[in-house]
Formats: sequence, structure tokens, C-alpha cells
Amino acid sequence: MVFKSIKNLFSRLSKLNIINKKFERFLALLSSIFVFTLIISQIGLFNETTRTFFTDIDRYEGVDINDLDEVFKKGQVTVKLINTTPDANIKILLNGTVEYDFTEETAVIDVRNNCIIEIDGTKVEVPFKVQIVNTSDNIMSNCNGKEIEIDRNIGVLARIFLK
Repeated sequence: MVFKSIKNLFSRLSKLNIINKKFERFLALLSSIFVFTLIISQIGLFNETTRTFFTDIDRYEGVDINDLDEVFKKGQVTVKLINTTPDANIKILLNGTVEYDFTEETAVIDVRNNCIIEIDGTKVEVPFKVQIVNTSDNIMSNCNGKEIEIDRNIGVLARIFLK
């Protein structure tokens, strides 16, 4: 019974000429053009040289497996406190996370490529300075000797680029 009523409904709707034939052909042609364009763009995305015309996703993708040793390469930076005594409240941040603290006057930091070194002195009342006194040979930027003054804030000491 229900199926008969649904069938009758569809048969009545099909008799109504809501969309004329010219518009229907236009929609069919437009759909065909879109499908053809989609196929062409997918073929273009598959080829590496034509992919640059369609997208810039290569910049955001991961590291090539052949260059994986570049990801794990490390360098060393030695930083020194100036005008203050060592304090455990002075923190060294690598990429925003606490990695070291100044329990001694100098600290040797292991860094990776594109690493940002920050000094957190928010819990220290007296202003102080921190200086980079030594870097390993594989560090490209000339950050050796760079100095920053901290007065109850967090300051960026350096951004590290490896060779």
C-alpha cells in the first residue's frame, strides 16, 4: 500500500515539466565540463612538475625519507649568565618548552635545526644578562657572542640554523 502511494507520487511528479529540456542539457554539459576538469586536475596533481601550478602543499608536507638524517642532526650552544649568580628559577626554553635551568654559571644546550632558544626570567627579581659564549661548528648563524637582557620576562636569545 505504501509502495503504491510512493510510486503514484513519483509518476505524478515525472509528468510535471519543472525543468525544460534546454536547461537540462545545459546542466548535463556543465556537469560534464566539471568532471573533465576534475580528471585533468587530478592528473596534474600526480605529476610533480605540474603540481606547482595547482597547489603549494609541498611546503607543508613532511621531510623526504632521504633527508631524514638532517632532522636528527644536532649542534651545541654554550650560554653563560652575566651579572647574576646561578639560579634554578632561570629557565632555558627550547621551542617554548623548559629544557634546562641555570644551576651553574654556564649551560651547554643540545639544539636541532630551526630551534628557538628563549630565556625565562619571570621568577627572578633582579635583571640579568645571558650571552652565547660558544657554538659548535655545524651552527650556521653567527649567534656566537649574542647577548640578551632579561628583566622579569621571557626573551628570545637566538634561532639556530644548522649547516
